[in-house]
Amino acid sequence: DERLDPLMISREDWTTMRAASAEREKRVPEVGDRAPEFNLERLDFDGNRTGEFTSLASLRGQPVTLYFGSYT
Repeated sequence: DERLDPLMISREDWTTMRAASAEREKRVPEVGDRAPEFNLERLDFDGNRTGEFTSLASLRGQPVTLYFGSYT
């Protein structure tokens, strides 16, 4: 319990958090798995929404890079 004191979390909360984490890990794709289908709205060069969407399936066979970053 000394190790949990700096985290300011109870053993029960820690156990619950670890169980939830283990459940999420079961759904993590493996290298080589097919990516789930999704659609993304396209942006113009200024970052404004265009109302046009692109699906991952429409890019099959092409290299795709997903960049999740902050533009602020």
